[in-house]
Parts: sequence; C-alpha cells; structure tokens
Amino acid sequence: MLIHYLKIAFRNLLKYKTQTIVSIASLAIGFTAFSFTMSWIRYEMGYDSHNPDRDRIYMVAKVDEKRAGGLSNLVPDALAEYLKKTFPEVEAATLVRSYPNMQVKDSLVSIHFLETDTAFFNVFYPDIPVLFPESLPDNGITFITSSGYQTLKQSGLPDSLLINYKLISEKTFHSNVAYDEINIRPYKLPDERYSPWVYHSKSAFIRVYPGIKIDALQQKLDSVEVVNSMQGLMSYKLIPLKEVHYTIPDAETNIKFNHLRVFAGVALLVILCALFNYVMLFINRIKIRSRELALRKVSGSGTVQLLALLLCEFMLILLLSLFIGGVLTELLFPAFSKLSQIEAAKTYFAREMLLYAIGLIIVSGLFVFIPIRYFMRRSVRENIQPETKRYLGFKNSFTLISIGLQLLIGVLLILCTSVFFQQMWLLNRTDIGFNRYNVNQVVMRALHDPILLEEVKSIPGIEDAIYFPQAFLPTLSSASTEVSIDKGTPSERIQDFELFNVQSPDFFEFFGIKILQGRTMNENETQVCVINETAKRIIGKENPIGEKLNDHWTIVGVIPDLHVQSPLLPIKPTLYRTSKEAGNENMEGQTIAYKYMKDFREKTEQTIEELAGKKDNMPYNRVHFENMEDVYSKYTKSERWLLVLLGVMTAVTILIAVFGIYSMITLACSQRRKEVAIRKVNGAKVKEVLALFFRQYFAVTIAACMVAFPVGVYVMQRWLEQYTRRVSMEWWLFAGVFVLVAAIVFASIIFRVWKAANENPAEVVKSE
Repeated sequence: MLIHYLKIAFRNLLKYKTQTIVSIASLAIGFTAFSFTMSWIRYEMGYDSHNPDRDRIYMVAKVDEKRAGGLSNLVPDALAEYLKKTFPEVEAATLVRSYPNMQVKDSLVSIHFLETDTAFFNVFYPDIPVLFPESLPDNGITFITSSGYQTLKQSGLPDSLLINYKLISEKTFHSNVAYDEINIRPYKLPDERYSPWVYHSKSAFIRVYPGIKIDALQQKLDSVEVVNSMQGLMSYKLIPLKEVHYTIPDAETNIKFNHLRVFAGVALLVILCALFNYVMLFINRIKIRSRELALRKVSGSGTVQLLALLLCEFMLILLLSLFIGGVLTELLFPAFSKLSQIEAAKTYFAREMLLYAIGLIIVSGLFVFIPIRYFMRRSVRENIQPETKRYLGFKNSFTLISIGLQLLIGVLLILCTSVFFQQMWLLNRTDIGFNRYNVNQVVMRALHDPILLEEVKSIPGIEDAIYFPQAFLPTLSSASTEVSIDKGTPSERIQDFELFNVQSPDFFEFFGIKILQGRTMNENETQVCVINETAKRIIGKENPIGEKLNDHWTIVGVIPDLHVQSPLLPIKPTLYRTSKEAGNENMEGQTIAYKYMKDFREKTEQTIEELAGKKDNMPYNRVHFENMEDVYSKYTKSERWLLVLLGVMTAVTILIAVFGIYSMITLACSQRRKEVAIRKVNGAKVKEVLALFFRQYFAVTIAACMVAFPVGVYVMQRWLEQYTRRVSMEWWLFAGVFVLVAAIVFASIIFRVWKAANENPAEVVKSE
C-alpha cells in the first residue's frame, strides 16, 4: 500500500513541476540556513559544557564605556588577589591571558597557550592534582597536554626544551580557557613606581561557593574603590562562564552573537513562508482532485487511507527538501566554517542537522494535518453537493490568507533590509570627519633604532607622512581629563574630556580635517587647544573661541566630530593639544602615518619592513601596520555580513511569494476559463478581466503592508537605537516598498491573466 501511495505522490509531483520545484528549493534553502545558524548558536552556547561546575565560574569584566558593549575583558593585575581576600563568596580567583591558536614557528600546526597563576586549577579544574614548589622560578613552570607535546615535537622543537615540560590532563578545546600549553609564573610588577592596579594585562575568573546569591555579589562589584589604586571608582560585571565566549569574544569574529540570533529568526521566517506556500499549493491540489478523492471514498477507501495518501505526498516533498538541504549543507560547509570560525568537526553539524530535520518533519506534520483533513473532507462533500459560500468576502479565502502571510513576511524583510542598508551606507560611505582612505599607520613597537620620518617620505609610492604620539585609528591608547563647565547641575559641571596630542598644523592638514571655527594651534604654542563639536555643545557657547578650560587651555578652534571608534560608541568631547605641551615633542620611535598612492599599499609595507630589518636584527615584531580604512570597516564587519545574509533570505522569500502567486493565478485561470469566456461574450474588456483578478491580490498586498509596516518600524527603531548616527525612516521608503511589492505581485499575475483574457471564447466554451 505504501509503495502504491508513493507512486501516486510521485506522479502528482511530476504533474505540477513548477510548484514542486519551488516548494523543494525554498524549503531546502530555508532549512539549510536555519540548521547552520542554530548549530552555530548551540555551539556558541555550549562552551565549557564539559565542566560540571561551570555555573559557579564567572568572568569578572571591567565596565568600560569606551569599548563597544561597554565591557573590557582586561582587568587590573591586582584584581584576582583582591577579590579572594575581600569577598567571602569567592572560593578561588585567577588571572588568565589566552593566546588561542598560536602558530608554532613557520609550520601550519597551532597550539592553545595560556599564561596564568597557581590558582588556575582551583578555579576551573580542582579535580586535577597539581603541586607547585614554594617559590616559582622567574620563567615559571610549563605544563603541556599529551597532544600538545606531540604537536610541539612534530614542529621541530628540540628535546632540550621539551624535557622541562610537565604533562597535564587534557580538556576539550570547546572552552573559554582551552589549552595545550600552560605557563604558570610568579607575578612581577613591570614598574615598581606604580600600583599593580595600573596595569591591565589579563582576564579575571572567579569560582564562587555553592548557594551564593550572585545578584548580591554583583551589587558589591558595581562600585569598587581601592585606596592607592590610582583608579578611582571602578565597576565590574559578572559574566557566567557559559556566556563569556559570545559576550566578550577573545578574538575578532565575523558575525556577532546577537546578529546570529537575528539571522536565525529570519531563516525561521523563510521556512514558515515556504511551508505556507507549499500548504497553500497542496490544499488547492486537493480541491482539484476532489473527484478522485470522492471516487476513492465511494470505492471503499476510508478517511484514514485518504489522509495517508495525501500526507505521503506531503512528506515526500519534505524529505526531498531535506535531502537537497543536506546536499547544500555539504557543499557550503567549507564557506560556513570560514565564516563561523568554529573548530568543530563536520560530524557535529551533521548530527545537529539530523535533529533539526526530525523536528521539522514532526512540526510540519502537525502543522498540516488539520488543514489537510478539513479540506479533504470538504472537497469530497462539495463534489456531491457544490457550495458557493464565500469566506471573508472572497472565494478561496485560505489561499488569500496564505499568500497574505507570505507577502507579510516578504514586505517585513524588504523594509528591514532597506533600512539596514541605508544605515550601513551612512556608517561606511559618508564623511566621518577625516580622510581615512589610502592611509597607513606604522607603529614601531620594538625598534631600538627607529625609522625616521624622512626615510618614510622618500619611499616610492608614499605621498606624505607625519609623526604623532599615539595611534589615531584605532585609538590604542588614550588619556582623559576633567573639565569644569559653568552650567548645569553640580554633577554636570565636571565633564570627562578625551585628550589627544597632535603635531600642529600637520595633523589637521594631513587628515583633511575641516576647521569649523577659529584656527589650528601653532607647533610651538602651549596652553591652547582645539575642541570637537561634542565638546562645543557641552560647553554651551555658540562661539567658544577664546574661552579657557580649567583656566589652562585657551580654545583656538573647533573641528567636526571624528568617528575614530565603533559607531556603537557615543562621540566623546575631545580636546586636542600640541605634543610639545604633552612632553612628546620628540616623537621619533613612535607612530608614523603615511598616505600611499593607489595600488602601492603592499609595496610600501614591504619596503618599510625591509628598512626595519636593516635597522634591527630582531626576527619578528619590528613594525605593526594599521590601515585606517580596514580598521574602520572592521567596526561594522558583522553588520555587513548580516546585511548580505538578510539580502539573500529576502530574495528567497520574495521568490517564494512570486512563484506561489504565479502558481495560484495559473490554477485560477485554468479553473475560471469558462467564466472569463462568458464575461467576454457579454462584452467584458481585457482590462476588466485583469481588474477581476488583480483586485483580490491588490487587497491582500495592502493588508500585508498595513501589518508589516508598523512591525518593521518597531523592530528597526529598536535596532537603530544602538548606533550613534542613525538614518530616519522617511515616507518615501514605505511608498517605495509598497510600489515594489505591488509591482512584483502585478508582474506575477499579468502574464497568465493576459493570456486567459485574450483567449477565443468560442474555443474555450467548446473545450469545456
């Protein structure tokens, strides 16, 4: 019996080739996107799941408004000891510096390296017995796993070095503190003149006692002040170990975790859209087969047998879609691995995909059982006693509702993607206050004999170059100062201004920074400054030229806000002063920025590397390059990837809706050929026949837009709140989306309706 049902199902799929191909392709694409994304999310949320005590382990992150997300994983070097001594809730505390995937020499093998202290195992793995001498040697003690040992041995590391390593138990690499090699060394203050609270080089993790109320501990950490720490009031946030990886990534990611969840929701919408489309087509095929179903009923087939016949056809489409989705998953896996940066075997994703496939089959079966049963029984009854009843004022209301849901999802995605595209254009293509194109920064970190400015200027392909004392984009180091303002409440009268040291006037000319008011500083001037527009607004004077800040700096100019940080961070009031006043008038050996001619970037970098090699015999870390355009584009890299993925899903959704409408209008034209012919005989014109069909779909389009527009506005307003510069959703955007969708709907039906309206009525009546 099952084989007989499969044969009938296969014949019906071949009979409606277009609908079958559309259904299979849309379900396969939606399933592939959803399974990849959900597997990715589950992987991100599964970090340290092998640790039975992970719910008692937390990262202590520093609240830092200067960073995107407002948190920093680097904390003062004295924090771990302070937490253990001060808070009785803390069982153990450690500081960790992780170097994930360090490449061994010039080979392709890599290891996970940790630098930490003796409390590491007490926090993460108290079950691993580790004994330490009373005093650690200056270079510490190095532990290594057996696989790490084999990796280092294969890389060519001499046995004279490996013999000093101690073996340690292995743990999974799916961890926030993955390790092949662990170096445990005593803490030494880099400069005895300063407090250990000044240096921020590691991440802090704590292990709390069982039953501790984390909310109470968090309240204590919201405000921490340590005497002689030189840090003032500090604030820290506890992050559960299982959330650390996606809350504060320790490496640059292509797509952020919250963007990943957005895409998972979109992929789910595509699956729903595909299911709506297929169920709609399937139900209408049931109506067409009403005589067949009635004859089967008369011939002795029961309701269960008829349902099994129809569900067999539905499941055949679903299984074919899942098979195509599996093929797509196999083909796209290399690209997905590169995008996700996940160190997981392909079997992990195969297992996840199988679970989602089983879930989709169960959910889809439950989803379609009731409508299939209802329309099957109704079709059999109508074959005996036809009905002319209309639902919601229209014939085929189920079809119109299904198309409306598809259009609703499509309009929502078009609107959101359009606003998102505008926002990305605003952030990446508009003026950010300075010229960032074809500009490199050279940071000389370890050169004993630094490269001179004139040497850089003489390199072929370099148009101009300047010194300045700190990296500009990105801001690798920054200073701040408190400025008194004569307005507002007492708490508002003290404002925190960013301090930036420049070599005037070369700095402003080099980066093409406009002077909005006043002038720039002269190179030998002191106690003068230039401020940005945000600082001007805080000061609250239309013309602040000549005003003094803290009775020290006289304002001589105003420049635009320079967007040198992530667009998620607000622009800080900034004060630009001369390098001479900052004590950095001799800037040799610091940062050099240079402009290069188009297509000369690689050549100039190679020449500077060779120049550094002649000046210093160090085999590595001579100079570090930062391309300003690349740095700024990294701020929105995750958004750009998300925009690409959303664009693909939006296109798929629109195609599903287009083919669904086309299939339904084709079916409607076939069923209403005699009606159209009789209307033409009675004097109806082609445009009236077109209006007959278009009226229903136009009403559905309006209804879909009326629901999608408010939802889209609400979603995108919440989304845009995170950016410091935001686009506004103008009326023309909604008008454009409506016109686009209406044009898509009209284009989907015009060909078939036009063909039906121009048929010879006599031939149609004869054929009927």
